[in-house]
Amino acid sequence: MTFTPADLDLSPEAAARFDSYLSQVRAALAGTGDVNPGEIEADIREHVENELHAAPRPVPLAALDAVLTKLGPPSQWGTTNDPTLLHRARHLFRERLLAARAGTMERAKRVRFTLWNGPEDWRLAYLAFGVFALGALTMIVFPIALVVSYILARAGLAVAAEKGIALGAGRKWLLYPPVVLMNLVLLIALVVWPVVAAGITGSEVAASAHRVENFDRPDPVPREAREIRDAQMRQEWKERIALQEERDARARREWKERIASQVEEDRKLLATIPANPRWAPLVAALFVGFGALALWWAVLGSVAATFPLSTRAVFHPLCNNFESRHGRWVAVACVVLLIPWVAAVYDVVAALV
Repeated sequence: MTFTPADLDLSPEAAARFDSYLSQVRAALAGTGDVNPGEIEADIREHVENELHAAPRPVPLAALDAVLTKLGPPSQWGTTNDPTLLHRARHLFRERLLAARAGTMERAKRVRFTLWNGPEDWRLAYLAFGVFALGALTMIVFPIALVVSYILARAGLAVAAEKGIALGAGRKWLLYPPVVLMNLVLLIALVVWPVVAAGITGSEVAASAHRVENFDRPDPVPREAREIRDAQMRQEWKERIALQEERDARARREWKERIASQVEEDRKLLATIPANPRWAPLVAALFVGFGALALWWAVLGSVAATFPLSTRAVFHPLCNNFESRHGRWVAVACVVLLIPWVAAVYDVVAALV
């Protein structure tokens, strides 16, 4: 039967002492071909358990030391004092692997203990980073994982602030990735969405230019009949072509009559854009996009200058140093840029009316 320190119910100090003794026994037995180290170790464990059956639990270090002293030094278990270099190297390598594995398991146990029983601020930090890493690795559920990890990270930051805990580098690496990424997404969506107006304007101007171009395109000239030897076939072909061209011409006249007023408005619109009709959609999109962004940023700057604490709270940690003066600078600069833009808009509206 094989026993472990947990089976013997040793105290932490006694368990470490017993493990050290067994390691020395295994080192002494390394390279001996006539002795099974596993059997020797099992015998030692069984002997120690029998000797300590009446000892108080957990077994103190003094009681274990008394039993090990009776057993004698670990070197006595080896049948040779000069194991080969190969066997010693193999034993050393195996011991290091076992120690590394034990260390990894111990760290995993500490993380698990922290998640379930540790301080709330560290537990939230581990959970936030774990959910964020899971989403980044799978990518399928990354949007949902990002939102969940952001909420957990903000909760961890709130708990730390409530308890007056200064975040160290370790906790920042766990809490900041989802917070910073979500802040960037929110900030970009908040300040850049007016460019949608630029896209809509460019598409509308492009449609106007296309209508004017088609309206001004010359009507097609009737085609001449091809050289066909058979007179009857030639006559039928001419009649069929003429009928089709007549239908096309009638449809085009109806279309031009229907959009004549719209084309007139399109001409006025294109006339207000100081650019070649080919470049008019791009120029109009840039003009409207610039004005929309300046107007929206002026509003955002004013709101942020009025509520600087809310701005820092929403966009923590990106805007931790934000002050009211920063918002006022943005608002004033945008208003100055809007003055010539509004004047140009007034001229365009006057020309269209």
